[in-house]
Amino acid sequence: GHSLKKSGLRQTRYGSSLFCTIDDFFQKNEAVYWQYLKQENPKVRQRSGVLCLSEIIFIAVWYKNSQLHHFKAFYGMIKRFYSKLFKALPSYQRIVYLINQHQLALQALHISLASNAQTTCAWVDSTTLSVCKNQRIQRHKSLKQIATRGRSSMGWFYGCKLHVLVDAQGQFIQTQLSNGHTSDIKILPKLAQGYIGKIFGDRGYISETLKEKLVKQDIELITYHRKNMRPVKLSSEDEMMLRQRNKIETIFSLLKQQYNLVSSRHRSISGYLAGIYASLCAYQICHHNKPQFTTM
Repeated sequence: GHSLKKSGLRQTRYGSSLFCTIDDFFQKNEAVYWQYLKQENPKVRQRSGVLCLSEIIFIAVWYKNSQLHHFKAFYGMIKRFYSKLFKALPSYQRIVYLINQHQLALQALHISLASNAQTTCAWVDSTTLSVCKNQRIQRHKSLKQIATRGRSSMGWFYGCKLHVLVDAQGQFIQTQLSNGHTSDIKILPKLAQGYIGKIFGDRGYISETLKEKLVKQDIELITYHRKNMRPVKLSSEDEMMLRQRNKIETIFSLLKQQYNLVSSRHRSISGYLAGIYASLCAYQICHHNKPQFTTM
């Protein structure tokens, strides 16, 4: 009855393309995913619940694309207007539990959607994901293990950082999460693993040692230089590419404003990560006119 139950979702105008993308991925990879979970934790049981894995992930990503800022309100809306699409819907507490439990599935989907275009131009930047207001740091308990104090151009914050490498089509090549205090320079070699070509970055990436390290990975890092460094003459093409690096900021503001990337309602680390990866997937699947970089 698996396919019958799904056909409802595959045919609806609203969910179809989003659901099909997610479902195609899990039809190929779900067995491997469960195998991995069982290896990590032999107690994991693959029970056939009311929702299949594709539907759980679909609800998580659909929420991020819905413009609603409370999952409870969103889930209430699904129960009222879209319950016919599902064989049955679990309770609110249960769906939250299921989404958090399958945070790795969201991460796997996000990685699979990454750009596989053979590109030799990429842009890098990071953005802050604060988990609570600064006044509340002392009281904040749920993400204590991963959140740290960090400093950005906007001042101090408490939380994590999202580092992204994007191609000219505004697609993610690679993403990485770090603590709030981790510097961009430290993350870049790992973030750019497997990529070969030029990377354009802002002033946060100015470092001679980093440049030398990346040359060994066949990467040319291009940034402006500080006044006290020996001047680097940039070609007009590189200059043009470097000037466009603030388009990553457009991607960040889309993620934060439209896809609800930063929220302060998380009760657990897995819930926090599930939320981040659901937002990234929503941008990757649902955002059609992504910010483009002009290349020569």
